[in-house]
Amino acid sequence: MKIIILCAGKGRRMFINYPKSLLKINTKNSILKNIYLIFIKQGIKKKDIIFATGYKPELIKKEIGSKVNFINNKKYASTNMVYTLINTIKKIDDDIIITYSDIVYDARNINKIINNKSQFITLVDKKWKALWKSKNKLESDSETLKIKDNFILELGKKTKDIRSAQARYVGLTKISKKNLRLIKAIYLDKIKKNPKRFLKIDMTNFFNFLIKSYFKLNYLQIVGKWDEFDDESDYKNYL
Repeated sequence: MKIIILCAGKGRRMFINYPKSLLKINTKNSILKNIYLIFIKQGIKKKDIIFATGYKPELIKKEIGSKVNFINNKKYASTNMVYTLINTIKKIDDDIIITYSDIVYDARNINKIINNKSQFITLVDKKWKALWKSKNKLESDSETLKIKDNFILELGKKTKDIRSAQARYVGLTKISKKNLRLIKAIYLDKIKKNPKRFLKIDMTNFFNFLIKSYFKLNYLQIVGKWDEFDDESDYKNYL
């Protein structure tokens, strides 16, 4: 199994001149270092962890050290997260776990998702409303996530209808080796046919595309506390 940590973005809404994943969440560690150490503590070998960089990759390397893998998306400014992912996994033929680099979560979730036998599965939070209310974002930052028979039917679309948000997408996903092969082939085909859309497609819209056309997406309820750092107010609310 390989771990892909997506950390290519600039984080414009943080108003900083370095990757937002390097923001400190305690006296010792950045958000990114915290994620990295969670995987190390769960027994993942350093050689199996890949940092998908883009903006100022030298700062990411300085923070983490040289004993892991770094794959840089030189086109990060004109592409999006899915392009960064595909660029990173070109030569990977294994199960993968993908994690965003602007989230914090309990280490127990790593073993939970590793041990799950589903071919395509992502963590969600069915109790998300309390957290978003504490951020004062319940009305302004709600996204659809529709579930039926243990599968996600839709996710990640902005909505003011709270009822359409049965849970919140977290940003921690496992894809099997078999499905990964198919996803790479599908993306490479689609980017040739519709580069304008697929160069800039984000993760939830790509998942929606995969759900409607090809795959079933399972979900797991996240355990313990978690949070995401989308903008400056999220960060200040967490501290």
